[in-house]
Amino acid sequence: MRLTAVFFLSATVLLAGCSNFPELDDAISPAARKAGYPTLVPISQIIAGAADVQISPQTVSSLKTRAASLKSRASRLRNPVIDRQTRARLRAAIKRHR
Repeated sequence: MRLTAVFFLSATVLLAGCSNFPELDDAISPAARKAGYPTLVPISQIIAGAADVQISPQTVSSLKTRAASLKSRASRLRNPVIDRQTRARLRAAIKRHR
């Protein structure tokens, strides 16, 4: 049984080595290679509608909604996962089964 598993694993590795690897380097255009990194802008500057940032009112609204959602989620994640009553019940069950 073990020899069969080793054989199939070896055959799989050898077959994978025979496949063509996609040319990922050609997927990026020369212009994209020469382009610099985008400028990072603080969200407060984006929401304020800074002159050098092009953003629509819909995007501002979307960003505010998303930020509020993320803050709400972070707040919920700070709470205990198991409430006190459930924790006490679980501890009691564990003590009974020892």
